[in-house]
Amino acid sequence: MNIKLHVDPTCPGITRPEFEAEAPAFSIALDGYVGEGPWYNEDGPYRNFNHHEDVDRLATRATCGQVQLAIRQGLFDRFRLDGVPTAEVFVNDCDEDVCLSWFLLKNAHITVSPVNPLLNRLVDVADKLDATAGAYQMPPDSPILRELAWIFNPYRRFRAHGGLTRRNPDEFRGVIEDVENRILRYVVGQGKSIPLDTRYERIGGGVGWTMVKEIGAQSRTGMFGDGIRAFLAIRDSDGDRFDYVVGRKSDYVPFPIPKILEACNAVEGCTSSDRWGGGNTIGGSPRVAGSRLPPDVVTEIIEDVMRTA
Repeated sequence: MNIKLHVDPTCPGITRPEFEAEAPAFSIALDGYVGEGPWYNEDGPYRNFNHHEDVDRLATRATCGQVQLAIRQGLFDRFRLDGVPTAEVFVNDCDEDVCLSWFLLKNAHITVSPVNPLLNRLVDVADKLDATAGAYQMPPDSPILRELAWIFNPYRRFRAHGGLTRRNPDEFRGVIEDVENRILRYVVGQGKSIPLDTRYERIGGGVGWTMVKEIGAQSRTGMFGDGIRAFLAIRDSDGDRFDYVVGRKSDYVPFPIPKILEACNAVEGCTSSDRWGGGNTIGGSPRVAGSRLPPDVVTEIIEDVMRTA
């Protein structure tokens, strides 16, 4: 197989025309590298796997679920050059969905077989958790959650220690490779498990929503387990820059995230592709530059939107 990984953490997400013009044939974009819903162009071929922008989150598989199904339905029958499965894979993150999707593509000879209970279980749970931004209800002491905590711990440690803000491609690649090795150990029955860390701190909010500081790697499991249904989370801050996530359990919760993102962009004056963005149940501050808006200003924006929604 000829599957190559291209990591660019400084890419805020490009358009389909930009990707098709810049990337070579046999290119695949994962999980927001192209900021549009999933699509396929057989003339390249080119493929975009994504579940963030321009989709109904609860009706769309996470990127890993899309990739698994595509491989089993013949992705590499088309992505094949001189008889060899071929893909140039582009990513701008190293989170759980990216890591698992990359593993599935690189190890398509393993993925293609539906008779792999451990891999099927891993993708199924990761798909549901990522599609719901961690809101999918599972017992915190569930063995599979402790196994996922071990598999994705390199990413969680990296994020907790400010790695995402450094935007170093070698560091991002290292996380993806570490997680890939752990997934391989897991699917051959040599995986481990660690306890969940569901700690978070309530630091503000309003009627129907809560502002939190995420502390533990599985803080959202704790948040949703405690009854929080809509939130603004502060993940990292670097001087006068902040990293926010705004989310809700589902679109049945009256917390209009698309309007909140639009209002934040207006106040912040974002005009480039690096802007507040996301889907109908979860979004966040600009991926690369972060936000200049302090928490009290974002609180005012959310409250204004809630009053007029």
